[in-house]
Amino acid sequence: MIRHILLLVTLVLWQQCASRDCESLNTTSAEQVVSALDHGDIKTEDCSRVAFQRIEQLPQDKAIPILIGHLNFKRPGYPNAPHGLRSQYPAIESLYNIGLSAEPTLIELVAQNQNGDSLEYHNALSALATIRHGDVVPTIKLLRARSRSLAGSPEAARLDSAARDLLDRYCPKKLQRRCEERLRQPD
Repeated sequence: MIRHILLLVTLVLWQQCASRDCESLNTTSAEQVVSALDHGDIKTEDCSRVAFQRIEQLPQDKAIPILIGHLNFKRPGYPNAPHGLRSQYPAIESLYNIGLSAEPTLIELVAQNQNGDSLEYHNALSALATIRHGDVVPTIKLLRARSRSLAGSPEAARLDSAARDLLDRYCPKKLQRRCEERLRQPD
């Protein structure tokens, strides 16, 4: 019985300490928050939420590259869950919160990423899909347009592959014809 009480007290005190640590993230500079992420100092789900919210508050031209640089950051203690909002990767959620202005940088990341099997690549595609609430047709059009502007290059091939990945993932067989029809329509 005493062991259980000690364990309970320890857990309560640890949560209070972790909560205080998260509170300090609200008063530190954005650079310190990013440094904490880079050095593995963010150890709880609550602290990761606070850290990414702080980054979202930066001007978009600063926040977007930081978030893209942390697409691989996995929310501590978060159970394995599908990508999307409240995913295990908080940068996806933060890029969703920023919105359409994150698309060009994400598309450029996809074009430059030489490993189509990487977590960064898959999370970038998830972020692109999430930004438009799962409606990937406009995003596929953007990917294809950027690919045409880079015709014949490895980047163009990567963008075409990403467009196919999004089409396959978010336009299942029964909806694929409808997605294809929308893709043929002019903007």
